[in-house]
Amino acid sequence: MDTPHGSVAGITVEDSAGALREAMIGAAGPAATGWLGPLALPAVRAEGESVVILGAGIGGLTAAYELSKLGYDCTVIEAQGRVGGRSRTARNGDELFELDGDGVAVATHTCAFEDDLYLNLGPGRIPHQHRRVLSYCHELGVALEPYVMETTANLVALCGPGGMRWAGRRVANDTRGHLAAMLAKTLTARDAFTGGLLDLLDVFGALDDDREYRGSTRTGYVRDLDVHEFPQPAPPLGLEELVASEFWKASFYQPVDYLWQATMFQPVGGMDQIVEGFRKRIIDEYGDIFRLNAPVTGIELHGTGVVVHYVQGGREQAVTADYCLSNIPLPVLRPLVGPDFSGAFCRALEAVDFAKTCKVGWQANTRFWEGDHNQIYGGISWTDHNITQMWYPSNDYFSPNGTLTGAYNFDDKADALGDLSPDERLGLAREGAKELHPEFDDPAVVPDELGVSIAWHKVPFQLGGWAAWKPSDPDHMVAYKQLLQPEGDGRFFVIGDQASPLPGWQEGAMMSAHYVIEQMLGIIPLTVPEPVAVPDSVALTQGLH
Repeated sequence: MDTPHGSVAGITVEDSAGALREAMIGAAGPAATGWLGPLALPAVRAEGESVVILGAGIGGLTAAYELSKLGYDCTVIEAQGRVGGRSRTARNGDELFELDGDGVAVATHTCAFEDDLYLNLGPGRIPHQHRRVLSYCHELGVALEPYVMETTANLVALCGPGGMRWAGRRVANDTRGHLAAMLAKTLTARDAFTGGLLDLLDVFGALDDDREYRGSTRTGYVRDLDVHEFPQPAPPLGLEELVASEFWKASFYQPVDYLWQATMFQPVGGMDQIVEGFRKRIIDEYGDIFRLNAPVTGIELHGTGVVVHYVQGGREQAVTADYCLSNIPLPVLRPLVGPDFSGAFCRALEAVDFAKTCKVGWQANTRFWEGDHNQIYGGISWTDHNITQMWYPSNDYFSPNGTLTGAYNFDDKADALGDLSPDERLGLAREGAKELHPEFDDPAVVPDELGVSIAWHKVPFQLGGWAAWKPSDPDHMVAYKQLLQPEGDGRFFVIGDQASPLPGWQEGAMMSAHYVIEQMLGIIPLTVPEPVAVPDSVALTQGLH
């Protein structure tokens, strides 16, 4: 079809499509959003054309909403009894299930949080540059509030010899001060540039007049102030001690990376408010198009459409549509495609695995982290223990209780934690939490029965946190390109963050849905030219290492 012409806020469809295309194939960089304003689609109606969307995660919901607005007859088939996919918020009474060693779904936890408390088991924050997510929150009436990524009071716990537990401000500023002093000693020239650089180092490192580093009030005070005492800086940590600790290996510098910052955003009341916003708007305006508890059993391509087989209510059923958009995670999709899919597509499904990742959450009966001893209000503490990190709530400050993300780990650490029983997971997470907060030694403060865990690589119909793309793997370059192109003469498309430059992020899922919709409408070509940049999933989900 002809490329339509239109604009939103002065942004042409061609400009928006070009930026989106560049972001998807890599010309704009793997962390780019390709954002030039809201999705600008032609004012045409696709009367009589049908679309079946497999999976009601964020990518599927985005596609269903936008295609329904264009007049497509949409059906969303979802294997689970809820919409949202990996965007899941645990609340009182929610049951969590994982696959056992025989592949059978078994109950792991029933969430026992108080009714007004929740924990985001999947996405938990929205970077400011994720303009699609923020735009949809505005459009769907989802209220946002700040998410605090980092405070100087957050902790670093290192479980090696000595069991070090430091405030992040001490680690950051003492390291900076020592390095600034060392560099200053090497600068012996007397030109203007060197003089300026020395002046910079004086301020950067809080150096004394003789350009030595002896500590700074940036790291905190020796004792709390009173009217009789001038602030005295805490004694600095030694450079040898800091280097020996290898603190930087505990993701200490993740908040410096582009996707993370001191303040981001979160929906008021839990990340599932975005999911609920989509669900309610779709049902209110286009009817209940969702078929829940309906796992797909097979997908067939035909010259004029797609046939999807699924089971619902114990009965085998099938739906035929002009188009099919699959938001099913790639490891789950592999056995579902029929022999009419191309060999290149099937090889692409096999090329990439999904990342192993776990979360643990706790309800604490007091917000001890906000007390006089810790004075932590939001942010993340880091540890080299298996739990990796602890998130503090960025909402409801000074209330009686709250929830903590007591572990969020990856790869081998997630594999080890996920292999434990639910009780054993909570036990290990409690031991790691004690390294940060001794209050975890008291089950009256943090009761076992108020803990939950999830190993995403064992969750039915998910089998992982995100596609584990590696730019260094040549097979991944071929596979990623293949997944950006449709099968079945332009009838079957893969969507979701798994087929985007932002794996593991809701923005990537929405970007993918937009990309495929523009392919369906002829705004973006169906084929992808070389070269294709493969996302670095580790850098985009864990930060640079």
